[in-house]
Amino acid sequence: MLIIWAIVFNKIFNFFGNNTEEDSMSVNPITIVDPRMNFSKDTFNLRKIERDPFLGKYTTSRAKKRKTNTKLVPRPKKTNSAPKNNIKKPWPKLSYHGFVKGAKSTSELILIRMNNKFYKIREGEMLEDISVKKIYRDSIIIKRSKENKTVLKSK
Repeated sequence: MLIIWAIVFNKIFNFFGNNTEEDSMSVNPITIVDPRMNFSKDTFNLRKIERDPFLGKYTTSRAKKRKTNTKLVPRPKKTNSAPKNNIKKPWPKLSYHGFVKGAKSTSELILIRMNNKFYKIREGEMLEDISVKKIYRDSIIIKRSKENKTVLKSK
């Protein structure tokens, strides 16, 4: 044990000790670069790649080179046979009554009441035309066509 400590102290004192004799003898010569030296430039020529290596499609320059049909074909006029219904359906009566998360499942099971009927549904599932997007403790976010709605928890 004494030998090991002696080696450790020796290494420490040699590391922090004065090594001026060794430093003065091991001076590295500095090479100075003459700025007037001639350096030749590396020149190269890149050519344009016509085919996309990832998609396999050709770029637009090649597409422009292809011959296209110059005759214009008149398009038939559209007639409005039936106007689209922009009337939005009213949201059904919804109430959120809470969620349960099982030990083995990763998603919550919520209890929702729609038109006086209770349903158990998970996040991402659809109920008629309504889907549950996100579940929180106090609310849920539901989506119907392109419209989002937040339903707060009933007390």
